[in-house]
Formats: sequence, structure tokens, C-alpha cells
Amino acid sequence: MNKKKQKTALEFRSLLCVFTALKGSQITIELRSNCKIYGTIENVDKYMNIELSNVNLKNKFFKNEKFEILLVQSRNIRYIHIPDKIDLNNLLYVYSRTLSDNKKKYQRTKRKAMEAPKMEIYDPTKN
Repeated sequence: MNKKKQKTALEFRSLLCVFTALKGSQITIELRSNCKIYGTIENVDKYMNIELSNVNLKNKFFKNEKFEILLVQSRNIRYIHIPDKIDLNNLLYVYSRTLSDNKKKYQRTKRKAMEAPKMEIYDPTKN
């Protein structure tokens, strides 16, 4: 099995596909240090590190801080709260369709074998 197939298969066997499909959605992340982060998902890498934009961080001393961009390492995440208004079934269906469309779009096609040109053999006796 090649690496590309393994990556796609691994993505669908973990929660990574959920957070990748949630790009552009606003979520709340609770950290192990009892901080809460509210922001918009910009990117999720294969290790489930989440990059957020327009972030509002509420630390354990209840002090609010604002950041334009923040990267949250997966090992620091305790909970991820997904809003109820997000329909995960539909979101994952659309995400899987997008992946399959991209796969078809960039899939290599087999070349057709070229036909050899027909050659006539010169026969000097036929003149």
C-alpha cells in the first residue's frame, strides 16, 4: 500500500477528518491547564495540532487575552467543544465527497498504446 493511500485511510480512521472538515468553524477548546480558547479553525495537521485565528483565550485566572493566530498542540488539549448548530453528518459527507473529487481530479491516467504506422513493403516485381 503506498503512502498516499495510507494517509487517506488513517485520516478516516481517526478524529482527524472531523477537525479537518471543521475548517472555518468556530469552536471552543479546553486545555489541560484549565484555559479555554475560542476561535476559528484555520488549519489542522496530521498530528492534530490546531491553528486558530481570531482567538479569545480565557486563562485559569479568568483573564481574557486576544490573539490573531494561535497554534494549539494536541498534547495540551483536554476537550474540544463543537457547537450544536454544526451538522457533523452532512459536514463529513461533504468533506469525503471533496476528497474523492480531488482524488479523481489529480489521478494519473493510463496512456493509450500508440498504433504502429502501417508500412508498405516495396516489391520491385509488381511494376
